[in-house]
Amino acid sequence: QLPGENDLFYSTWETRQKIKDIAVKAGALIEADLNINEDIPPRWSAAPDLAYLEKNFFDYAAPSFNSPPPGLKLVAAASKRAEVEGVAREITRLCRDLNYRWRDMAVILRNPEDYYALINTIFTDHEIPFFIDLKRPVHYHPLVELIRAACDTVITNWSYEAVFRYLKTDLIPVAREQIDLLENYVLAYGIKGSRWTDNKDWTYRRHYLKDSLEEDYLEAEKETVSASLAAINQIKKEATQALRLFQEEVKKAKIGQEISLSLFKFLITLDIPGRLSSWRNEALALGQLEQASEHTQIWAYVVDLLEQLVEIVGTEKISLEEYSQMLNAGLENLRLGLIPPGLDQVLISSLDRSRNPNVRSAFVLGVNDGILPARGSRNVLFNEAEKEFLEQAGLTFFPGEKRRLYLEQFLVYTALTRSTEFLGVSYVLADNEGRAATPSIVVSRLKEIFPHLKEEFWAEEPDGLNEEGFITRPARSLAYLTSRLRIVKAGKNINPVWWGTYSWLVSQEKWRERCKRVLSSLFYINQEPPLPVKLSRSLYGNPVKASVSKIEKFNACPFAYFLTYGLGLKERAQYKLTVPDLGEFYHAALKEFHTRVLAKKINWSDLKPKDCALLTGEVVETLAPQLRNEILLSGPGYRYLTQKLIKTVGCATNILTEHARRGKFSLVGLELAFGPKGNLPPLRLKLKEDTWLELSGRIDRVDLITSPKGNYLKVIDYKSGAVELNLNEIFYGLKLQLLAYLDLVLNYAPDLIGSDALAAGMLYFTLQNPLIISHGPLDPDLVDKEVLKKLKMKGLLLADPEIISLMDNLVFTSPDLLPVAFKKDGCFTSRSSVISATQFTILRQHLRQTLKAAGEEIMAGVVAIKPYRGQKFASCRYCQFKAICKFDPLLPENNFRLLPSPSKKEIWQGLSQVNTKEI
Repeated sequence: QLPGENDLFYSTWETRQKIKDIAVKAGALIEADLNINEDIPPRWSAAPDLAYLEKNFFDYAAPSFNSPPPGLKLVAAASKRAEVEGVAREITRLCRDLNYRWRDMAVILRNPEDYYALINTIFTDHEIPFFIDLKRPVHYHPLVELIRAACDTVITNWSYEAVFRYLKTDLIPVAREQIDLLENYVLAYGIKGSRWTDNKDWTYRRHYLKDSLEEDYLEAEKETVSASLAAINQIKKEATQALRLFQEEVKKAKIGQEISLSLFKFLITLDIPGRLSSWRNEALALGQLEQASEHTQIWAYVVDLLEQLVEIVGTEKISLEEYSQMLNAGLENLRLGLIPPGLDQVLISSLDRSRNPNVRSAFVLGVNDGILPARGSRNVLFNEAEKEFLEQAGLTFFPGEKRRLYLEQFLVYTALTRSTEFLGVSYVLADNEGRAATPSIVVSRLKEIFPHLKEEFWAEEPDGLNEEGFITRPARSLAYLTSRLRIVKAGKNINPVWWGTYSWLVSQEKWRERCKRVLSSLFYINQEPPLPVKLSRSLYGNPVKASVSKIEKFNACPFAYFLTYGLGLKERAQYKLTVPDLGEFYHAALKEFHTRVLAKKINWSDLKPKDCALLTGEVVETLAPQLRNEILLSGPGYRYLTQKLIKTVGCATNILTEHARRGKFSLVGLELAFGPKGNLPPLRLKLKEDTWLELSGRIDRVDLITSPKGNYLKVIDYKSGAVELNLNEIFYGLKLQLLAYLDLVLNYAPDLIGSDALAAGMLYFTLQNPLIISHGPLDPDLVDKEVLKKLKMKGLLLADPEIISLMDNLVFTSPDLLPVAFKKDGCFTSRSSVISATQFTILRQHLRQTLKAAGEEIMAGVVAIKPYRGQKFASCRYCQFKAICKFDPLLPENNFRLLPSPSKKEIWQGLSQVNTKEI
């Protein structure tokens, strides 16, 4: 009886008929058909349940199998990982307990791409030799990436991304460590384009703005920088020599054949065949037979692709961009077919693309709805009627939707009939995103045929039901043992089998040390003990040379301080403008502005807005080329930013001019440095055991106020962002900079002004060009007033109306410059930021005690992972070292230092206990 088109074996019969027709035409002898009709075929003689499955799966009228099927296992797995882990355990069990050979088993997949990575990892962990019968894409291979990156480098004019994709293929004659050095340099200075190919040595180095604090270190760096530049230029030359030659050749090419020849010469120049041969030998030596085969085949595939391109576009005029698109398409579709590197391996096969031999045991994975059988594709060029019409005309098409459905049924039959003794069928309950997944109709049909079939469940971790099954190979058993002992650590009981596993592992010499090392993680504490005092002193020296901001960082988190200033860790520099760069620019601009005002012999109070605008433009034009190797001149975006900088600096000078007009104070110093090479000595504090803390820095501005009561000093710190001076932060040692500057100038007042002085205040001045929101046109005078309000200085002032009036003579009527306001009776409002002279003294003593305490902890080697958390901020929020410290609030040893927010009254009560005799 001839099969119909809807018959399960129609495609097999159709293939047989085509072969028979060919044989007839060739005059071959056609033997009579052999009809084998047995109730139980010989191949299933040991598994009648599998024979029953083969015969009746598609016969819905057949009766059910009346006993539990010993050769069939149905499993629901929690996830794909649990599914593959379970199969690996079953394979190991069959080999260990039933004397199966690896080659007696196969894993059958309908969607192998979803399982390839998991099988590769998990089977390797279980020490299961396997071969995945699937053609591998080669777009990941270094040679493919080298070719793509070389073309992209020329097309994109040596962009950073293309160049370093090329350099990191390991196919060029330069070590990866040297490439990393080159990359850091290129990122730091924004090198691209012709700067790679102009045959000039690179001489870029970090340039600091005039009078920058960092300028002190330039002399010490000169010799180191020169040696480093020589090394960088040598690496550049060696790393790009072949690529530059390729660019010269390919730019001369006009037709496809010439481009292909240029590319081939480029690969020969790099000795790619020799390099691949070396990689092949290394892979063979390590027993990595599949990788060795890849390295062997890839060169022939690439050469063949170049020859095909010569045939297709050899004489056509074509650009490198068009050629590259065709080349990329060819490389994307390259697939390497590998032969099994060994005879005794588990075969991992694709149901629709691989030859599936008969094996003793088969595992069919991923039997979920829409996977097996697969759903049809809606992306078709011809509909079903058109396909049938064309097939009748003699054109052969990929099967239509109806035929495809029958083919899927045949694939189901194939999957279920490959094994002769044992069949495992599994499906997952959730996909990779955690969404629920439903079983296939194959699962429900199996349950109908075998009503006594018990469905098992596979979890990712031992679940208390079949924990013995998780004990397979030593490495995997050790991993599971670790998770079980965590439960013991939490005070719960575990299955005794795990104690037996532990005893066996520690009794084996091969596994004893590894077991101890792995299990030691159970007792790991994510905290750092103090450094030895000797080591701490060698790291930081005596005296500890620091700045106030460094001490603030230590108080925020000792471990972050250690990583930054002890080990010297930092993010690699990139060619972009950062917040510190802008701060450096603003400081330099205001100092240069003041220098030019002095040169013109003009008083600040006499400056008009147009004078400020003119001088600001000149200053920014002078300083812009000095910032980050002319970064402000590098593109339209940065040129626009330059205009914003002009407006910001101009706004700041207008505000400072207004302060000068309304106040009676004199400028004592701008960018006043203190330290070994500064205008003033460093701030030195004696610590324990004859050690010292020495602080250096630079004070943005110091003003002198002279009154009948005496001389008063005020310090101002410029900030590019909005900032407030909070007593809480001073109390906890998190914001000490302004207070330290004030303390220093008061200590050295005789050197600065020739006499002692008292504290007038400490203020932050925000350098911004604020946005004024309005619902209609604003009068220019109103705009100026709004700007003054938005840029009002923040900080603490002496609670003395007379002294404050010398800073701003309009403070009683227009309090828009300073953080104070007065009631009608002449008293300060509750919102005024003022404190008494005694309170200034208390703060200064608190400062010294806080600095000394931090210095002593630094010298004692304190490197604890102890970040703080307040009501509005935590020191971890912007920390760059999270991946290193691995701070986790869920761990008992990782707790934030919680900083309460006491009231001002409570803070002063606490501070009033300090000893003020040292001031």
